[in-house]
Amino acid sequence: MNGAPPSHACTRCPVCSYNLNIMKTRIRLTREQSREQTRQRLLDATHALFATQGFAATSVEQIALEAGYTRGAFYSNFQDKADIFLALLRREHERIMGEFQALLDEPASEAEGPPPQDLLEARLLAHYARMHQDSQLLALMLEARLHAARDADFAPHFRRFREDLLDAVGRYAQAFSQRAGLTLSMSPEDLAFGFVALCDGCALHRLADSRPGDEDTERVLRAFMKRMVFEP
Repeated sequence: MNGAPPSHACTRCPVCSYNLNIMKTRIRLTREQSREQTRQRLLDATHALFATQGFAATSVEQIALEAGYTRGAFYSNFQDKADIFLALLRREHERIMGEFQALLDEPASEAEGPPPQDLLEARLLAHYARMHQDSQLLALMLEARLHAARDADFAPHFRRFREDLLDAVGRYAQAFSQRAGLTLSMSPEDLAFGFVALCDGCALHRLADSRPGDEDTERVLRAFMKRMVFEP
């Protein structure tokens, strides 16, 4: 009588039935997916805070607040700041390697089939030359190096992370050369170290707003990559 629908209407009304189905779906998603969403938001907040104000200046409370959670939510997912830092580095590493793998896996056109050598070369050169422009990621990596140099407990974990990163880049270089029909000019391990170090160095210049500018940096990175990988 007061305008409210009868109790049975929610099972018959199309709109109410639709909303009920959504609620059931959300209930089924809870636990693991909700926990994963919490982790990712905490990692996103950590990324932004560590990149802008550094590890030491960031508190667990700030991370939780930035992500929209409590301290309890943080400690339900991570042991401390060092633990979430390592998890964040691993997440970024997987993302970067996923992007590189996509350069190999993406077909040359709508037709199925691997891309030809010249297209692979163009893709890799363009992607590598732009990596130094991700200032937040580069600031994060620099912060990780600085913290590893200052914290004896964090140092071995970061060293292991760097070893895994270089190993993944080296294996990618080998896979890329096989796919493109190339012979590497040096060992995959040496190439990985050289390319990561070169990109890191260019990134430091960019973070300090130094010259050369982005266009010149891309030109230099492309030239080194082309000379070391694609020329005999």
